[in-house]
Amino acid sequence: MDAEITTMPCRDCGAAVSGLNGRYACGLCGRVNHWSEGSNKLPTAEDSADA
Repeated sequence: MDAEITTMPCRDCGAAVSGLNGRYACGLCGRVNHWSEGSNKLPTAEDSADA
């Protein structure tokens, strides 16, 4: 899975926030977007090297 750094405005305060694949947490207001709002599928437990 490729990780891509994405930047977008925070939906609550408008600050520019960066995260991986569309997932982020705003350092100014604390908003965290839902995991499903990302731009690609999250890895499963089977994808882990520890599985």
